[in-house]
Amino acid sequence: MRNDEHEVQKAICEYLDIRRICYFAIPNGGKRGKIEAKKFRAEGVKSGVPDLFILWESQPFFLEVKRPKNGLVPKGRVTKNQTEMMDKLKENGADCAIVYCVADVIEQFIDWGIGH
Repeated sequence: MRNDEHEVQKAICEYLDIRRICYFAIPNGGKRGKIEAKKFRAEGVKSGVPDLFILWESQPFFLEVKRPKNGLVPKGRVTKNQTEMMDKLKENGADCAIVYCVADVIEQFIDWGIGH
């Protein structure tokens, strides 16, 4: 995750903590050596899993945090693996969203009925 994404995710986590939302990060990103990557795959780490898992009233929600547009730097993009994983999650009853800032999370929570 790039630094911009790190800062956005950090701000989102602070917001979730203030709201007392049940959540946790899924640290699937980052560069790993071949041996470590093989070990993680064997333990169930899957490519494309969104960054944050939220549980609200027994319903699973996932947020994929992307870098916001910053001057000439374009917004972060969702990879093919991320799209496929979010499709699988949705097929199995979870809701997923791509967010670029805390305001996106707030809007998504309104749509999802979280924190009503």
